[in-house]
Amino acid sequence: MIKVLNVISDLNIGGAGKCILQFCKNYNQKEFEISVVVPKGSELIKELSKTPAKVIEIDGLKNKSLDIKSLFSLIKIIKNEKPDIVHTHASSIARLAARIAGHCKIIYTRHSVFPVSDRIKKGIGRWFYKSTNEFLADKIIAVAEAAKENLTDGGISENKIEVVLNGVEKLDKISEKEKEKLRVKYNIEKDEKVIGILARLEKVKGHEYFIDMAKIILDAGVKAKFLIIGTGTEENVLREKVKEMHLEDKIIFTGFVKDVKNLVNLLDIQVNCSYGTEATSLALLEGMSIGVPAVVTDYGGNPGVIQNGENGFLVPIKSPHETAEAVMKILNDDTLKNDMQRKCLEIFEEKFTANVYTKNIERVYEEVKEEKTKKKFNFLDIIIILVVLLIGCLGYYFLNRNDVVTQDTQKVTYQVRTTESEPSVYDMIEENTDIYDSVKNYYIGKIVKKESVPSTREVLNEETGMYAIADVHEKVDIILTIEADAVINGKDITVGGAYVLKVGNAAYVKGKGYAGVGYVVSIERVGD
Repeated sequence: MIKVLNVISDLNIGGAGKCILQFCKNYNQKEFEISVVVPKGSELIKELSKTPAKVIEIDGLKNKSLDIKSLFSLIKIIKNEKPDIVHTHASSIARLAARIAGHCKIIYTRHSVFPVSDRIKKGIGRWFYKSTNEFLADKIIAVAEAAKENLTDGGISENKIEVVLNGVEKLDKISEKEKEKLRVKYNIEKDEKVIGILARLEKVKGHEYFIDMAKIILDAGVKAKFLIIGTGTEENVLREKVKEMHLEDKIIFTGFVKDVKNLVNLLDIQVNCSYGTEATSLALLEGMSIGVPAVVTDYGGNPGVIQNGENGFLVPIKSPHETAEAVMKILNDDTLKNDMQRKCLEIFEEKFTANVYTKNIERVYEEVKEEKTKKKFNFLDIIIILVVLLIGCLGYYFLNRNDVVTQDTQKVTYQVRTTESEPSVYDMIEENTDIYDSVKNYYIGKIVKKESVPSTREVLNEETGMYAIADVHEKVDIILTIEADAVINGKDITVGGAYVLKVGNAAYVKGKGYAGVGYVVSIERVGD
């Protein structure tokens, strides 16, 4: 029996959390004993409780990789649980805790793909990056070949790295009747093709190029609707772009969708336009599981999922014309489309099922368990530990220090107003829950009240030549009253040591299952 303690700092269920869930649902309980450490309040807790894995909640860690305050709590948990292996998912403080606690192997999974900074490609930065990561991990799992390349670019030895591609449960197919209901809901005609993109609405996901691609395809006379599935900080910008291009009836923003299975079933083709970060896209894998071919950028982990000309096409980043040509090539050739659908299913069954993923992780656990235990600390090890602790302490200090002498800390309430939001987003928001900055993941307080009012906009009356206020159809402004502890100074208010509030400032907010963009409309001290 191999005992494994996983540690993840995520409050929301992202790609790393989904991978943990897949493993915990499918691992061999006769051979492995699995525990997962998560921050209190994480969305993962409810889902993990449905699996055989033991769930351990901890104060701290919340969306922080190097949370120095959690170090001793993690050391205590590791010593109490006595795992053979500590498997961390981006949590560097858990790796440090495991190394200090001793008597266990350490595995770290690199779930992301992004260019390596020049500061760690050479010189002392490269030495420190390599030394720290190799000291704090006996094995590093990369979720794509591109993730492995990121690591080796920073000097990490190839023999430390194991590539394990993500896997997902096969989606259920829905009936034609259910598809018809969805078509009616989204105003999709029977003869219209459906092309979709499933990704957070963030800049690096390339939605702007998806919109440009849609315009090219429509101008070519193709009957189609385009689904942008999800939410994110770029939503308002993207909606404005669609409006300026007069494509509101062709490009549909679905907003947050709790269960994307039905919409994936509706797609003829899935598109991925990422150019800044992309590992092994779970959305692409889910589409493949029911035979949906894809057109994706040749960035990050995409080439490890889509084999060019087999189950889809690869195109250069930021290339709407080439993306449009690839999409139309599939749409206009039924034989090619059928072949790609069949190949999707074959490749999925061979490489990307949840069972294949679980077996691969179990194999890594078995191999690492058999490796020789790391020798006792030497002088260099001690130096690395001290440097990591110093960096963490300095980072915590600079994020939480006050820049003004003799400032007061007290409770404040402030209001954030999002404009032209979907009513479904308002329904997801719950009072007395925590809220975070969606860009930097700062905790920014607790929602104590929510309100919605019809969205309005100034429009030009062509007859009178005057502007007037008009309602925006089926949209609402959401007003959130948020309570937080803040540092008060003469010019502004700072929440959580880093989140600066001023009336009129843009506010990027997210909570459980939703995200939005708005602005600060008022600030009050509690008791004033």
